[in-house]
Amino acid sequence: MHETEQWRFWAGQVLMAGFHGTEPNRAIRDLIQSHHVGNIILFSRNVADARQLQSLTAGLQELAREAGQQWPLLIATDQENGMVRRLPPDIPGLPGNMALAATGDPALVQEVGMVTGQLLRAVGINMDLAPVLDVNNNPDNPVIGVRSYGDRPDRVARFGSAMLRGLEAGGVLACGKHFPGHGDTVVDSHRALPEIPHDWERLQQVELPPFIHAMRDGLDAVMTAHIVFRAVDSRPATLSEPILTGWLRDIFGFNGVILTDCLEMDAIQKTVGVAQGAVDALKAGADIVLVSHSRHQQLAALNAIVAAVALGELPPSRLQEAAHRVQTLKSRRLGDWNSYRAFLEYEPWQDLTAKAALQKRASSLAVTWLSRGDALPLSASSIRRIAVLYDETGSPMVPAGSENPVGQALVQTVRAVLPGAEVHRYGFPAILHHESPTVLRQRIARADVIISGLNGTQNRLYLEFVRSIQSLTIPQVIFLLRSPYDARAVADAPHILALYETTPWMYEAGVRAIVGGEARGRLPVEVIPVFSRDHAAG
Repeated sequence: MHETEQWRFWAGQVLMAGFHGTEPNRAIRDLIQSHHVGNIILFSRNVADARQLQSLTAGLQELAREAGQQWPLLIATDQENGMVRRLPPDIPGLPGNMALAATGDPALVQEVGMVTGQLLRAVGINMDLAPVLDVNNNPDNPVIGVRSYGDRPDRVARFGSAMLRGLEAGGVLACGKHFPGHGDTVVDSHRALPEIPHDWERLQQVELPPFIHAMRDGLDAVMTAHIVFRAVDSRPATLSEPILTGWLRDIFGFNGVILTDCLEMDAIQKTVGVAQGAVDALKAGADIVLVSHSRHQQLAALNAIVAAVALGELPPSRLQEAAHRVQTLKSRRLGDWNSYRAFLEYEPWQDLTAKAALQKRASSLAVTWLSRGDALPLSASSIRRIAVLYDETGSPMVPAGSENPVGQALVQTVRAVLPGAEVHRYGFPAILHHESPTVLRQRIARADVIISGLNGTQNRLYLEFVRSIQSLTIPQVIFLLRSPYDARAVADAPHILALYETTPWMYEAGVRAIVGGEARGRLPVEVIPVFSRDHAAG
């Protein structure tokens, strides 16, 4: 193989690429067959149902085998569960990280991890970009939040490693993220470049322990954070040699694969650019550069890597080392094409009933009463009329596992759990265009129970109305549909239930809790100054 061709081969082996569509399109075929790309990332845009996804991943692997690639593709996705879900709707969903942490049960987290791994393996996905190892110690964090196991490093380490062990037991590779920690920021790196001012001593105490714990437990890969740690380097961690090589390799002795977060995120794309970012990340010590969306940017990254080697900017030995580390991981965990057949033939579909039962059990153990007065629980037979209030501000979010916008999905769940009740829904602010707050209050007062959902996007008018009806004498329950930190806005309410995510299974657990169902969770974070960590109302 000519020298330049060798560089091109290595460049393909260190790129992870995404594409659009539910079957291999021309762009991804070309990347695999002509550019030696050895790693693929899948998103919801690639998923219709389980059989389609299984066919897609098998087709991608066949393209790689026909192209003469020695090892199977790494096919990765972000299946964090809860709000971040890539598996199709015909596969049972599971609670996300903060909800699982609320159960206080690492064994349950490991079980959820194992089932997650089994379900991924069943559809041909061999790497999960999880667990999330960020310590969410900033309540205003816009991107991590309930994706974290909590605000204490020991809790995140314990549950993160339990998820890691579960994923591995389920048969997939795990990639912990976002090194060295994305928890203490108020900036979303998808939109800008965050900075964290903490020094080495603080990072050792808070941000780093979950990663160190997971690496000791055999973590296969680490995903980097596009965050500047100013006390260490002026460049984001993804592009920082002191962080990736100095810390991860030299101090922590990590020999696994270092994978960048997507280089098309604004934190990189609007600073150094995607192509130069790929080169700089490899120079810093990364082994796989992730370009999730644009074929143009993917080709630009490949060409930039080869050009950097030719110009002496990137040592060929560094590129070879990265490619070799990826191939070693594949050899060790996936095997060659013959042994990989066993992975492709794994189908646990007969166990879906048991997996759905795990969904219900984990959800009921997770939902957390932050406040609960004497008016609850109610008898299901006594509820004839229910008022459900929710905020429609902005674009409707779609809860994982559901085709309905958040408020509609909540109403649908209430009707399913309490079929004998008349359910009236009130979406804000649209309802105020038709009725005055006074008339609306009178209508809602006819209900036997009121459920008000807060989803982190609440507007001022909605919050004011929810607060105003607290003076009504009928039972009212506030569902914190996403972040438990939203409790700060309604701290005086008599009944507050944290659901942690807008998913149908957590909605169901919440509604059942009103009529005496289990709600045994404890708060995994401190909601200053309202609720302490591990709080649960009696």
